Amino acid sequence: MPEGHITIGRIVGTFGLKGFIKVWPDTDFPERFGEGRVVFLEGEPKKIVGCRWHKTQVRIRLEGFTKIGQAETVIGKDLTVPASDKPELEPGEYMVSDLIGLKVYDESGRLLGSLDEVIPAPAADIHRIGDMMVPAVSEFIREVDLKARRMILRLIPGMEPVPEAPKAPPKRVRSKRNEKRSHRSRRRSP
Repeated sequence: MPEGHITIGRIVGTFGLKGFIKVWPDTDFPERFGEGRVVFLEGEPKKIVGCRWHKTQVRIRLEGFTKIGQAETVIGKDLTVPASDKPELEPGEYMVSDLIGLKVYDESGRLLGSLDEVIPAPAADIHRIGDMMVPAVSEFIREVDLKARRMILRLIPGMEPVPEAPKAPPKRVRSKRNEKRSHRSRRRSP
C-alpha cells in the first residue's frame, strides 16, 4: 500500500467478460466507488468507469480494463485512496483510525486505558478498552476530544471488569486405591 493511503476494498473476483471486478468494500462510505471517482491499485491511480452494487459487494470497472483476463490479474489486490481524502462526517461520527489509541477516562477523571479496537456490531460498534467492552452510544461515551486524544465514559455497574480474586492453590487430589486386589482366576484341573 502506498504511504499515506488507506484501504477501501479488496478485489475478490471478476464479473462477466468485460473487465468488471468484484470488490469487498472495507469502508462505510459507498460513494467512494461511484463512477468518475479515482482509486489506487498498486499505487497507480485508476478511474472508475462502471459501478454496480450486488448486496454488500460492489462490482466496478476500472479505466483500461476491458477484458476478463485483465481483471483476473488483480484478484487479491487492495484498492486504496489517499488518507487525506476523508469523507464528510456528521456530528458525533468519527473515523475508526482517529479513535484507536485515545486515552479513555471515566467521568471522575480516572484513566481506564487506551482504546484498543473498534468492533463493528449490528446495533452499535463496540469499543474495547483493555478487557472492558463499551457500546459506542451516547449513554456511555460522554465526550470525544480528538485534539486532546481522549475519551470520557460513563460507567454503569457491571461494565468495568472485576479484578480476578487470587486463586487458591489447587487441592491435592489423592487417588483412592482399590481395596480389592485383582487376582487371576485359577483354573483347577479336574
